[in-house]
Amino acid sequence: MKLIVLLSTVFLAVAMAGCAGGGPRMKEIELSETQQRFRANMTFKNGVVGVEVRRGDGSTRTLDSVRDLERTWARYSPPPAMPGTASREWLLVQNHHDGRLYAYATIGWDVDNPADYLAAGWWAHFPPGVSRRNVEEAETGVFIDGPEIDPSNPPEMPVVGEATYAGSVGGVYRYNYGSGWGELEGRSQYTEFGAVIELQANFADGTVQGCIGCTGDIEVQAGEYLYPIVTWWNRDPVALPTDYELHLGPTPLDSHGTFENTDVTVTHPDRTVTEATGVWAGHFSNVPDPDGNPRRVVGLSDVAFDEADGSSGSFVGIFSALTPAILGLPEGGTP
Repeated sequence: MKLIVLLSTVFLAVAMAGCAGGGPRMKEIELSETQQRFRANMTFKNGVVGVEVRRGDGSTRTLDSVRDLERTWARYSPPPAMPGTASREWLLVQNHHDGRLYAYATIGWDVDNPADYLAAGWWAHFPPGVSRRNVEEAETGVFIDGPEIDPSNPPEMPVVGEATYAGSVGGVYRYNYGSGWGELEGRSQYTEFGAVIELQANFADGTVQGCIGCTGDIEVQAGEYLYPIVTWWNRDPVALPTDYELHLGPTPLDSHGTFENTDVTVTHPDRTVTEATGVWAGHFSNVPDPDGNPRRVVGLSDVAFDEADGSSGSFVGIFSALTPAILGLPEGGTP
């Protein structure tokens, strides 16, 4: 599915919060295909950002904020959940004989120790002669990286107890109009979306499950982060993402604190969803909260659905969620 994933405003605030952990990187463990979709070789040193993009054909391309900077900015967002952090965003662009490569990154770091950071973003490769207007002809990907979620330095997962996590997910919502939409039938529309995600981890059972859109609505956030590309998309869908709920079924945790599952369900009070397919995957933080639980869960969700009138849609996004102890909220609270 060739869709670009972005970050919502709330996710940026959470991503900035309390970036910690780290240490020397050890031998990489083997990741599943889905987990590799949100990994990247990131560097962040002395304020310089580097992103190594690995394409589907196995080739790699490296961009950095000294040579390939298009623009950088410090977008104002609600204060982070923890003090002592800062953040910035970068858009990198590189022209090459095999096409143009865009990379967007947002990074939050500990002011006193910038080596403790969390980075997330997207990349898009347009072959020669392909305009950014034709986003579906681009090869795209996402990444989340940082010492806190280094798969070679996995967390010590609890073996008893439970924990709740609250945060946000941001990404791209696509809708293909069916017969129930009159003159819109046959058209497709895209927009950016943001929503609250809630997760429940049962460490005794070794499972995690959750929901996107069960608390609050999935909302349109058009033009927030994909402006160099989303400018060419129709950002005003008639079929709003509001009222959809994405239920993420119980998923086994492995010993490295990672998980992946295809148990996804989509519901809507006014539209008949006939089928839902997809995958969600993630990684628990190797930094504990005050209760001894991993303080953060990050990952991606890629969910598609069909409806009775021939319409179809999809939500592709990155999520980050923290425990109430880190957010300073009562148990079960949301940011």
